[in-house]
Amino acid sequence: MSEPVEIVAVNPSNSTSAPLLEDVFFAPLLQALQAPGITRGCSAVDDSSFVALAVLRMLENSKTGRDFIQTHGIPSTPGLTRSNYFDSLSSPRRLKMFIALEREFQRQQLPLLRAHDDRLAHFSELDHMEIWAADGHHIAHATHDPRNEKGAYNSVNAIYKLDLRSGWMRFMDLARPTARGVEHEITTLKRQDKQDLRCGAAKGQSTLFVYDTAIVDFHFAYNLKQSKSIYILTGWKNNLAPMTVMPRPIDRTNPANALVISDETIYFNNTPGVWRRITASSPDSDEIYITLTNQMNLSPGALNQCRRLRWNIEKAFDQQEQKLDEPKAWSASEQGKRIQAVAMGIVHNLLSLFEAKLKSEEGIEDTKVIKAWQKDLSKRAEKARAAGRHLPIKLYQALYRPAEVSLQFIRWLRVGLTRPTCYRLAIEQLRPLMLAYI
Repeated sequence: MSEPVEIVAVNPSNSTSAPLLEDVFFAPLLQALQAPGITRGCSAVDDSSFVALAVLRMLENSKTGRDFIQTHGIPSTPGLTRSNYFDSLSSPRRLKMFIALEREFQRQQLPLLRAHDDRLAHFSELDHMEIWAADGHHIAHATHDPRNEKGAYNSVNAIYKLDLRSGWMRFMDLARPTARGVEHEITTLKRQDKQDLRCGAAKGQSTLFVYDTAIVDFHFAYNLKQSKSIYILTGWKNNLAPMTVMPRPIDRTNPANALVISDETIYFNNTPGVWRRITASSPDSDEIYITLTNQMNLSPGALNQCRRLRWNIEKAFDQQEQKLDEPKAWSASEQGKRIQAVAMGIVHNLLSLFEAKLKSEEGIEDTKVIKAWQKDLSKRAEKARAAGRHLPIKLYQALYRPAEVSLQFIRWLRVGLTRPTCYRLAIEQLRPLMLAYI
């Protein structure tokens, strides 16, 4: 970004000047930054400039903190030094500011992103439910992290949650390091405020929490369901041995259930509550999906697809590590690691909001990526037909779409944010890049 301080300085007398790409891209974050009580003034690098630096570092592919400071930070931010940059990353107050910003950012923008594209709108039975996927994402240790008792470095495991309706992402917590590694994710999850695990569900509404098999803990799941109306949806573990299995009827008139093979009520010995096992097929392969949940009322087909949509959070992690080139922790301090994790969620959401803006206001979509996805879907449908099965194309088109931005788009954005670029000019430069690869 050419001048991080510019994103928070609005000059009414200059309202006729053409906006820059950075002004438009950062506008949703600027709105959250202007909420009362989010930021406060600092003598060297103010909060708003530090937020801009964190976002820019996530977007740029600097290999180290010093690389980023020298290449992008110091040239654009008066008063920035190596010392005050890393001091800010380790600041408990800056971390609290980022957490408050993230919360306000979601309050303002999540409803707008859902209104633009609700990926679960196909299932009316899911209306008025919060449906979020969550998972942990490991990155490499910081350069100055200490070794553990085994003489090795602990990876940094940050747990995120992702709204399956809109793709909105939010950092939850860090798995704590131990003497010989990192704690199990279920331990981290049990430490969370149960109200936070409701993911914003209003009073009288329930939450479906979609996780991998690390969340299988029957007592924990039972307590969440009974106390906060939070239901668990995960994969089946091969070592599970139900005591009682009872088949459930399947509504074959519901198109959502087309891939469901069986739906069963199950009970486990010495565990509270009733559970459900859903077995579904893959139309274009011999793969079988087995789902475990304590949600007993929704159709098995809808639950099967919610579990498959959990893959979108893995795509978000892949985008961060492979396309944004962020495979390593920024700081040895816990505060710095948390700030980095919050910044990852903010950048993910800024990209989603900007994509929505490009589509609704400029008529721009990443056509080359969409065409490749549609071509792949057609191949899968043909493969299913060859095997004597049917791929529900309309269902897949309603639920699935490319979940990552292209690297070509990210390169265009990097160029436009690191030098002053007129927004209109940048848009015209983007159009051909979204049609085909150079």
